[in-house]
Amino acid sequence: MRRALQILACCFAYPLIVSSKADPDYNASLPLRPRNVTTWLNDSEIYLWVGSYYNGTTKVEFTPEIGRDVNTSVCQNLQNQTFTANYESFIAITERGPYNVGVNPVNILLALWDLGTNLSSLETDSDLSWLSPSLKWYLESSPWVTSATSNSINSDAPITSGNWTTPYYFIDDEFNLTSSYDIKHAPYNLTGTLTARDYTFSSLDMDLAPCDTSFKSQYYMNLITFGSLEEAGWNWTYPAVELQFDSHTVNFTLDGYAYGAAIRKNPWEQGWEDGDVQGRFKVSFSGVIDPYHSDILVNTSSTPSWLRTVGFGNNSMNIGYGSEGLLSFYPSLWGATLICFIVSLGLSYF
Repeated sequence: MRRALQILACCFAYPLIVSSKADPDYNASLPLRPRNVTTWLNDSEIYLWVGSYYNGTTKVEFTPEIGRDVNTSVCQNLQNQTFTANYESFIAITERGPYNVGVNPVNILLALWDLGTNLSSLETDSDLSWLSPSLKWYLESSPWVTSATSNSINSDAPITSGNWTTPYYFIDDEFNLTSSYDIKHAPYNLTGTLTARDYTFSSLDMDLAPCDTSFKSQYYMNLITFGSLEEAGWNWTYPAVELQFDSHTVNFTLDGYAYGAAIRKNPWEQGWEDGDVQGRFKVSFSGVIDPYHSDILVNTSSTPSWLRTVGFGNNSMNIGYGSEGLLSFYPSLWGATLICFIVSLGLSYF
């Protein structure tokens, strides 16, 4: 009998040993996927996090209201117009980590590229492939973490020293998303505002009408997230965010204001601020689930959560299904374990 138990113990330990070899650094307490997934994705860092990914198109609208300040009028070529632009986009809605500080129930990343961009062929010198030269703009609810251990963290923003698992680090939210009503399941409806004074968004290059022949049609659009002298006396508001999503579709809107910095054809020419403009700025994204890169959204709780499938071999719609991933060994190995169990029963009679 003792011999049978020894054989049985070895059989059950074997799958755990092999699975740890697939990614010995995997930590289930973090919202990061097994590192073997990035190999299947050609080392792309765009799908690192546990959650849902949606593909679609983003529409950006800008309506000028004032010039560079409340005492300056919009130039004639920009008056009474709304300018629009469309972009290839994806949005990631993912689990939060123990290093995230704030009320947001999820982390959000919206990224914009030129229409027709192939997201599977992005190239960059950065650690994150989505931060490629072809990226036009991105919006994140919290700075993104690409790796973490008990005493270090790799993120795209400054980190505040904290006390998660001493020592560790904390990352503050840039949004304050909360559920707009008492909801117990998907579809989830989250609303909030962006009020981070020290948060710097990348500028979005947008084609408007040049104020005169000395200006280009291109403007650097900067989302207004805090008041300055230029906004004094102007009735602007903080950007409002709304997000609705379930396991199939997503809708995201940001409604706020932006400062458009004009670009002169001759950068050394004086009066470069004469063409600057401020006004209403709206971002709208609608998308559908990308099952190839998404985990399964659990629809039965008030806080969004996911069944981890990417890299685990338990969802035939995922990338890497059938490959030798972190836990994709399990079906065959547990079959071998069952055989060991039967053999051990037989041995127990001898």
